[in-house]
Amino acid sequence: MKKKTFSIGFAVVALLVLAAYLRMDSSTPPGQDPLATLTIANFAAFEESFDKSIEGSRLVLLLSPT
Repeated sequence: MKKKTFSIGFAVVALLVLAAYLRMDSSTPPGQDPLATLTIANFAAFEESFDKSIEGSRLVLLLSPT
């Protein structure tokens, strides 16, 4: 019985976290470029703007659904 209760509780918490994550907006702070999806068509422009920036640290975050 405890395993079943724990499993149901875990599933509920996981669904709540997922729902909260999906409801977050993808806005950026003022002065920062908006988020972009990197594609073959816009890769050259991304590479140029990335290499042009010399202020502070730069970070590229790659997310994959697999």
